[in-house]
Amino acid sequence: MKNQVLKRAISFIDSWLRYRYERLEMPGFVVAIAHNGQVQFSKAYGYANLEQREAMTTDHVFRIASHSKTFTATAIMQLAQENLLSIDDPVAKYVPWLGEHPDSRMKTITVRQVMSHGAGIIRDGIDGNFWSLKHPFPDSARFKSEFAQADLILENNTQMKYSNIGYSLLGCLVEEVAGVPFNLYVEKKILEPLSLSDTGPEFRKDVLPKMVTGYTRRDLEKQRLPITQEIDTGAMSAATGFYSTAADMCTYFDAQFVKSGKLLQDDSKKEMQRTQWRLKNSPENQEYGLGFGIDYAGGRRLFGHGGGFPGQITRTFCDPKTKIVVVVLTNCIDGEAYAIGKGIWGVINHFETSAEAADPASIGQLRKFEGRFMNLWRDVNIVESGKHLIALDPNTWYPFGKDQPIEKLECIDDCVLKIESTEGYRSEGELVKYNFDDDDTVKSIRYAASDMWTEAQYNKLLATTKSQRRLVALPV
Repeated sequence: MKNQVLKRAISFIDSWLRYRYERLEMPGFVVAIAHNGQVQFSKAYGYANLEQREAMTTDHVFRIASHSKTFTATAIMQLAQENLLSIDDPVAKYVPWLGEHPDSRMKTITVRQVMSHGAGIIRDGIDGNFWSLKHPFPDSARFKSEFAQADLILENNTQMKYSNIGYSLLGCLVEEVAGVPFNLYVEKKILEPLSLSDTGPEFRKDVLPKMVTGYTRRDLEKQRLPITQEIDTGAMSAATGFYSTAADMCTYFDAQFVKSGKLLQDDSKKEMQRTQWRLKNSPENQEYGLGFGIDYAGGRRLFGHGGGFPGQITRTFCDPKTKIVVVVLTNCIDGEAYAIGKGIWGVINHFETSAEAADPASIGQLRKFEGRFMNLWRDVNIVESGKHLIALDPNTWYPFGKDQPIEKLECIDDCVLKIESTEGYRSEGELVKYNFDDDDTVKSIRYAASDMWTEAQYNKLLATTKSQRRLVALPV
């Protein structure tokens, strides 16, 4: 992807995310976008702590939860490269206590099956209330005890069945094969080589000052409660214990690209990113590899992972073709990290497609009409789209989505557009007239029959209206 195209997309993303945050009921979030190993965009929105009104920053640390599985899978592939294990061997070959499980089928589940969530293992054990903080996450002894009480839920190698317990078992495997604690292994073999100084496999008190506060869903009074961050995940670190920042996540996932020369041999990376299972009943047509989730955005095949921790939801999407990484970190339990990330890819896709279809001779003329405009009834973004313009609703995570009411606009002259096509209830065939200052700055527009203002102008008019306690008085 050309840098100027990505910069155009990022310019829209920057304004759009700020606009969206101002209309959301979320405490805060951080978004980072990296290209070819360099962070091109990094922004924080809202608050890291609502009670103290602590502003969110890009340096804040989040619990990245199930992103931990990508580190665990990477560790296993490193050990496989050293011929210390084979991912097609039974896990019980390396974890002796698994061979004593009452369910004899446990003896045959393979490393690959557990890595791909195809082993049929129970998701969160026989008592998963640690997720609700009813009791601590299991330590090693309790983990082994409860694992022994849970038979396989499905026959192995029949379908994907996500399992945090399975990845906790893989943490045990790393310890048995490497001969060192899991957390120490990933620190020495993954974090230190990439200089990920703000990333770790488990909660530490010295990191607490940089950690965001996580929040519950809103209650009946539309309030959120803070959730303690002093949570040790014990024997489940390999499945959900990690913390990180957006910048460190960009560095880590860039290292996962083929030909980066980092962490793993390319054949290992290709195997991890290859589809092992298609998710049953997935509305997004998701797939899973070895430690990586696989998603699609337009024509792009993306790999990455998500994470859900008490009070924090996170997501990463990586495009191996363009070497772009998108990281979204939120600090509430209903944070829309997945939708934000997919929406960002929708924006990137639009600007790449637009650049391919554009006529260089007319780009300048079209771009003078771009902007966000508002009135009492609606907000609209007018954006270049190839050889014409489009008008879209910015108040969604998928403004360029095919199911959105996007209107096509054609340029008539230096100050007038025509609504060329739209839905039947709109104003097809009518005009959009611009009122420019002498320096070609937009003062206002008349969209069909309705006056609209730039975002800054409209907010100023609203403030004046509020101060004068008038209901509707927005003069041009």
